[in-house]
Amino acid sequence: MNDFSIPAPATGRVLAGWVILLGLVATIAASGLVALRGDDAVAGAPVLVIAAPWGQGAAAIVTGAGGRPLGPVSAAFGTLATFDGAIPVADLRALGAWAVRDGTSIASICGVNLT
Repeated sequence: MNDFSIPAPATGRVLAGWVILLGLVATIAASGLVALRGDDAVAGAPVLVIAAPWGQGAAAIVTGAGGRPLGPVSAAFGTLATFDGAIPVADLRALGAWAVRDGTSIASICGVNLT
């Protein structure tokens, strides 16, 4: 007998691999959308500024808009910051920020001291 078909277990493993890969991609995409669609930033609270990692960076955008980055380091796509007074969302966007969101929950997860 000349049976050149792929055994069923190998096909099942390939299919399972693709399902896992698609699940990971969907999870990453969903978390990015949640971050971009989070609550609006509130004056007096930490804000999350999200920007392109290939540009000047979120920390430089915050500083350029008169804010102060929180924490010792920034992530590739964003930084936590505070502003004295109103949050200059228009200035941040003009400097290259993709989004400006409430950062209170992320600040507590990251261990940033808010006092």
